[in-house]
Amino acid sequence: MNKKIDEIVLANGEQMFQEISNLVKIKSVKSQASGTNKPFGEGIAQALEYTLSMGNRLGFKVKNVDGYGGHIEYGDQGKLFAVLGHLDVVPEGDGWSVDPYSGLIRDGYLWGRGVSDDKGPTVAAIFALKAVKDAGYQIKNRVRIILGTDEESGWEGIRYYFQKEETPIYAVTPDANFPIIYAEKGIINYRISSSLKRQGDSGTHIVHLKAGDASNVVPQNAMVVMEPVSDDLLKRLQEFKPKNGAQLSWKVNNGQLTVEVRGKSAHGSKPEHGINAAAALFDFLRTIEISNQDLETFVRVISAKIGYETDGTSLKISGTDCIAGPLTVNLGTVELTDDNITAVINIRYPIYYSEPMLTRQVIEALRPLQVEPRSHHAPLFVSPDSELIKILSEVYTDVTGEKAQLLTTGGGTYARAVPCGVAFGPLLPGRPETEHQPDERMLFDDLILMARIYAQLLYRILVEW
Repeated sequence: MNKKIDEIVLANGEQMFQEISNLVKIKSVKSQASGTNKPFGEGIAQALEYTLSMGNRLGFKVKNVDGYGGHIEYGDQGKLFAVLGHLDVVPEGDGWSVDPYSGLIRDGYLWGRGVSDDKGPTVAAIFALKAVKDAGYQIKNRVRIILGTDEESGWEGIRYYFQKEETPIYAVTPDANFPIIYAEKGIINYRISSSLKRQGDSGTHIVHLKAGDASNVVPQNAMVVMEPVSDDLLKRLQEFKPKNGAQLSWKVNNGQLTVEVRGKSAHGSKPEHGINAAAALFDFLRTIEISNQDLETFVRVISAKIGYETDGTSLKISGTDCIAGPLTVNLGTVELTDDNITAVINIRYPIYYSEPMLTRQVIEALRPLQVEPRSHHAPLFVSPDSELIKILSEVYTDVTGEKAQLLTTGGGTYARAVPCGVAFGPLLPGRPETEHQPDERMLFDDLILMARIYAQLLYRILVEW
């Protein structure tokens, strides 16, 4: 291990923490375009500009690629290696014990939405590159810290970026787990919908129905407003017990019954770790007569074919492989409008699945509902025998003293945006996962260790590769 570079990383720790805190204070949730070079809204544009300004202050070349992305670069010749980070975040949700955009530094942790996914790790990679630069070695290659802008919601930004900019030979993304993730499941969203034309003569009228904020998060909250309020409806509600442990509360006001369901959020790649509020709400709604026949059909199909399941059994798509593990299904969002009901499910499928066959089966299983595939990302697999894996394994073991075990994930990272990339950090073995959840946070010591690992990696790439 290069001790000179390691000492520089440690000396810059406080500055790194403050930069992460400042960046977390910018609410960079995707929103409507808002002018020139702001395709994903004001917040993401501010986060991109702040990070590029930071790179400039630290002495690097920087570039804003029309607001769709950008990079911080060191070196002007040789082979190109990239670190793929992203500055957008999922909505904060509720249940926080701190302000999600405070960038709070307390109790040995940095707190806030994006601290672990992915602002903190991206800044740590920037400071790792700074340590190599400040050490003053003669370099023969190039490194770019690429700044993505809509990783959580479509990847339009990274696709645009690589239409304009050079593709690296190798890349890593600090957006999953250490040691090394060499395979990622395929990811696809399905938008399920039904127009609401058939109105019955009796039953409960659904005035409002909503659950979840993003397809890749287990919905923590769900709500329905119904009328009229009958004794039978209240009795069914009182007797109902969600099978997943979700909690219900309700109130009657102005002739309407409002039911709120409280679950537990989790990352969409591990829906079994959450408590899906939408699933519990659909389970209750299937027990009552709904006045709109199309809406009632929608509820019953979703309940029968998805329900509480996270493995796709009733959709007839469950399965696993020897690489990435089992298929998962997350019922992510539900929304009712005057004439339409829509749900979005997020499926993570094994490496050796066929996406066309998967899509055909989902469409058939959910008839008569309308099903549209959206936002597909093919699986990722990098050979364990590749040069990239060899370099990362040696660096990880050199810094930590631990064997670099190879992992797989159901998560989707920017590693699959390039020909040869893998996820490399930031979550260390045994640490709790807080991304996409209330009270997202990272230990100072873990951020420092991540920066130390990356600094040794970037030294090898720039000086020895």
